[in-house]
Amino acid sequence: MQEVKNVVVHNLSPGMVTTDLLMSGATTKQAKFFINVLAEPAEVVAEYLVPNIRSIPTNGSWKPTYIRFLTGIKAYSQIFSRLAFGARRNRYVLED
Repeated sequence: MQEVKNVVVHNLSPGMVTTDLLMSGATTKQAKFFINVLAEPAEVVAEYLVPNIRSIPTNGSWKPTYIRFLTGIKAYSQIFSRLAFGARRNRYVLED
């Protein structure tokens, strides 16, 4: 391991991804609300994250990166759109 040099650690944050595990937790009104508003399919998240991951070696930077799919601003915007306009209602699970 002494020959290993130039190791950089990156942090990827996909946000909420619609997996079987996430969907199995959709049992309360609050869980259903947030899953419908914030969750995205793995394919949608990967479409964003993969090109960003692949571009890291080509940009020549050796600084660690933090790549986020679901940013705070995006999450607040989606929650606001839901509360104000009813957007994303019943996308994945039926709400009461």
